[in-house]
Amino acid sequence: MSCNLNRSISVGFLTSIIISIISYYNIQGIKNLDTTKLLFLFVVFFVIATSMDYFNYCKTKCKNVGSSITYGVFTVSLIYVFYALFVRDLYLNERFVITFTGNIVFLSILHYFLCDIRNLTLA
Repeated sequence: MSCNLNRSISVGFLTSIIISIISYYNIQGIKNLDTTKLLFLFVVFFVIATSMDYFNYCKTKCKNVGSSITYGVFTVSLIYVFYALFVRDLYLNERFVITFTGNIVFLSILHYFLCDIRNLTLA
């Protein structure tokens, strides 16, 4: 799959719509936000989803452990940066390090084993 920014923007937009709807109906704190904060949250979801998709298709290789780890670090770091900037402060303690590392490991494993699925074509 070649790099296609327009495709990543489309995927990011659709993903952020779905995540926004699911979050709105499942997380009580989001229901209490005003329209401006909801729009800002949608934009944050859009940036994260678009960046993840673009980085996944353009900067990683399938069946490459190093590439999958790089994807996991990039994605988890991006999510935590937005969380720290806009939701709440993060404190570097043992629990945070374990959670952060666990998320990277989990996402890297998912990327490594599910990467080839994106290359499947229907006959």
